[in-house]
Amino acid sequence: MAGERGTKLPVLVTGASSGLGLKTAKTLAVEGIPLILGGHDEQKTAAAVRQIREHAPGAEIELVDLELASLEAVAAAVDALHRRERPGLGAIVCNAGLQIVDGVRASRDGYELTFAVNHLGHFALVTGCGDLLGAGARVVVVSSDVHQGPRKSMGFPAPRWRDPRALATPGENAASDRDGRIAYANSKLANVYFTYELARRWRDRGITVNAFDPGLMPETGLARGYPAPARIGFRLLAPVLIKVMPIARTVTRSAADLARLVTDPELAQTTGEYFTGAAQVPSAPESYDRDRATRLWQVSEELVAAARRTSAE
Repeated sequence: MAGERGTKLPVLVTGASSGLGLKTAKTLAVEGIPLILGGHDEQKTAAAVRQIREHAPGAEIELVDLELASLEAVAAAVDALHRRERPGLGAIVCNAGLQIVDGVRASRDGYELTFAVNHLGHFALVTGCGDLLGAGARVVVVSSDVHQGPRKSMGFPAPRWRDPRALATPGENAASDRDGRIAYANSKLANVYFTYELARRWRDRGITVNAFDPGLMPETGLARGYPAPARIGFRLLAPVLIKVMPIARTVTRSAADLARLVTDPELAQTTGEYFTGAAQVPSAPESYDRDRATRLWQVSEELVAAARRTSAE
């Protein structure tokens, strides 16, 4: 099983070159778990490997070129994972994510970039690697309590869910900071829908699928899209925010909680659940809408297929 010391099946971590992904990879490596790091910046990924091996000398680390903003690139990564000498995965940690606050951006496939990276790329990756995951494998999708709205996210705007095809289409008038944050909240709600639908579809295969909210981590680079004064202030105030804000956590603490969802034997049968830190808690009431989750799955399959047809032409 993934997470047992000496396992021969590696854990694939997306967004492992910095922040929560890097810290989680370090935590898993120290436990003797082989890793596959998914990333598209060679220099950052190489630096991540060096840092991991400083904490865990002799760690087993492989790399896969993964650009979640391009479904063609995701397909190439899936193919590369299948062509490994010993294919097979013990777990996938869908950690990579971004937040856009300076207007609308589109992915290489023409989809709204936040939705494309935070949801659609991971959807294509996990479903494409489904045959590499056996009984006992785990999938963890990093979501966020921003999907619950201001009551749970200290004022972050609530998602405004629409048909997934509309969410994937950049709007000409969505150009403000608030629009970008709403798109981010929508993508995090999509993460929860995907988690619950995947858990239902894979339950009979013995694969667990859970969503994880790491809390507000002021130390990470998620605010990199904000204006310079906000970024600087956020960084300088990080120690204070972690102490005074109930939802704020250190990266080290969140990484330990995330790694636990991959390794803890007591969670081997836990699937289709939402965790905030180490606590299993309810997600937003609207996140349990099965019709929405089914529709998101259907549209995601169609968008991935359309992108593949376009790249083949």
